[in-house]
Amino acid sequence: MTQQPILDMDLAALRRLRRTQSSRLTPEEIRHIFETCSALWLHSGDMTRPHAELTSGRCSNGFVDVLRVLRYANLCELLGRQLAVKIDDAYRGRVDWVVGSDHAAATLSFAVASFNGAQHDFTEKGSDKIQLWKRFEIGRDEVVLQVEELVTTTGTLQAVRDGLRRAHDHEVQFAPVVACLVHRAPTHEFEGSPIVSLIHFDIQTWAPEECPLCAAGSPRVRPKHNWVELTG
Repeated sequence: MTQQPILDMDLAALRRLRRTQSSRLTPEEIRHIFETCSALWLHSGDMTRPHAELTSGRCSNGFVDVLRVLRYANLCELLGRQLAVKIDDAYRGRVDWVVGSDHAAATLSFAVASFNGAQHDFTEKGSDKIQLWKRFEIGRDEVVLQVEELVTTTGTLQAVRDGLRRAHDHEVQFAPVVACLVHRAPTHEFEGSPIVSLIHFDIQTWAPEECPLCAAGSPRVRPKHNWVELTG
């Protein structure tokens, strides 16, 4: 039986999508998944409409709420498999651990680990935006692959890596690649390693005093708490 094209699928069809689909998804198909799961918002240019106020306090003309996709277990596993294949294109070396951050990247990094046959865990949030590694010790010769659901800046990548380093009295070995599902950062590398992603969105951010949307009268709202108002 021929499978319905992903670009023609509604949410009900996406939730029935086979988790083991082996063909590579195109950026258009991945974007369709995000739009169908109501996980992607981009400002229309209508200045009567609100724009996003990020946790950092900066303004943005777009927002990606990745958990609105990853809450569907089949889509999380499907995208984890897709990301694992993309990682393999860039790095075919040893991976002993796949590590994500608390908590949005926890399920995605688990899905990537399952396709790599690797051990998995994720850091926990501490005070002042630090990430803590508590439960296991990573061996001196073991290689760690970092996986995030979203990279806007490299702040979380750095916090996770710092947490791993603080928790060990020996040098932690990291794979020469970092992976994320959605990339919207101005940089494509971290500590000299490329950031591999499934999709990139060219979304801008500004300090409030420099924001053209604020200047034009568009109100600021926190996206996750005002999603319906933001998306209209």
